Amino acid sequence: MRLPIGDIQFWIVSAVAFVCLLGLLRAVGVIGPKRRRGRKVKLTVGGKPRK
Repeated sequence: MRLPIGDIQFWIVSAVAFVCLLGLLRAVGVIGPKRRRGRKVKLTVGGKPRK
């Protein structure tokens, strides 16, 4: 079986599938900007900052 390279529908469906794959990979976190995992916070005990 050969790929229908000359058919426009093949290229449209291939482009849509590729965009969906990129969206899925980005949602999972494989690609995209790296996020910082945490923030620095000041811990308090009884409303007073710890030293």
